[in-house]
Amino acid sequence: MRFELEIDYDPKKTELSRQRLAARADFRYVDRVPVLYCVVARYFAPLFNLRYIDYFKDAETQYYWQLQFARYRIENISEDVCTGPFVIIHPWFDNVIPPSAHGGEVGWLDDDPARAIPVIKTVEQMERFEVAEPGAGLRSKAIEWWLQMKEFATQTKVRFNGQEGHVQMGPLMLAGLSPHMIAVDLVGADFYWWMLEYPQECHRFLEKITQAEIASEANCRRIDPRPRAAYRLSEDSAHIMSPKLFKEFCVPYANAMFERFGDGIQFGRGIHMCGDSTHLHTMLKEELKMTHFEIFGYQVPPETAAANHGGSALLWGNINPMLMKDGSYQEVKQAAWDCIDAMGPCGGLLLGDGANVCPGTPLESFSAVMDAAEEFGLGDGKLPQWEGGD
Repeated sequence: MRFELEIDYDPKKTELSRQRLAARADFRYVDRVPVLYCVVARYFAPLFNLRYIDYFKDAETQYYWQLQFARYRIENISEDVCTGPFVIIHPWFDNVIPPSAHGGEVGWLDDDPARAIPVIKTVEQMERFEVAEPGAGLRSKAIEWWLQMKEFATQTKVRFNGQEGHVQMGPLMLAGLSPHMIAVDLVGADFYWWMLEYPQECHRFLEKITQAEIASEANCRRIDPRPRAAYRLSEDSAHIMSPKLFKEFCVPYANAMFERFGDGIQFGRGIHMCGDSTHLHTMLKEELKMTHFEIFGYQVPPETAAANHGGSALLWGNINPMLMKDGSYQEVKQAAWDCIDAMGPCGGLLLGDGANVCPGTPLESFSAVMDAAEEFGLGDGKLPQWEGGD
């Protein structure tokens, strides 16, 4: 075989993790709240003395390192990421695929994530913006890499404590950013005041981005027609907006995406938003009909998330990542306990960071979170019943 991977992990644990995540989808628990983190390549690269930019050398290099990262994660990080005798692989380009597809420049750095560089400097340039083709920018490379990795998977031998496993290709997904977030990537901070001074021009711009994003997602599903369980959008650029601006410039375009790809599936309308999104919670619930609040910002108090979304949306979060990196074992454990205590009774809590695990976060912090989850457990057979929400 071209690649071989031996993972020291009891396959019996995977079934419990699978059951926990399945129960959570129905706002239930098996024995404790499940635990899962947003821990990505930039966390693992320093552990392997890998220059981050070298991770993007070619499809085979990235595939190899994803195998190594997956083994390290399964063996060392206390969470419920492993739900069967397999590792999941997919091309990774941080968050720069969508803006690159729309003509944005990408700033590649040796040891930091790639960044989208704004290229639209005037409203006149924005007006001349053309709808992007589905395979534009890094999307063509990501599709090519996905197909290559799919072939590599057939040439890979995986074992869990000697038992046969396999590589599972993640769905081909080349989007994930809302039209508004892409607009800010392309224009920069000027887009915020352009919305006030040139609203019609901004709407035309957002409509073109949305049209291209829909075409790209449809193209992905032609290449990889497997059913999706989730459709998610990041609205990180929106948390500093007023509810009025959010409703006008974010809601219509995100809804167009959700109505096309998110409705009628298990995790249909997932939204990620860093920062303090509290003032937008009514919009997320009533206008976007959010069903999954995904790794939301630690600035949202757990009690607030529970009061505003408990029982109507699955919650994933939201321990302070900087605390996880620099805090003591007891401080991290207390933060995890606070999250469980506030949001756990709602049902459907997935305990994790809020959002993105920092490079340098010690394994002790992951253990502290898991210890809190296991010690809280189910009490007398169940978590307290949630009486709020819808």
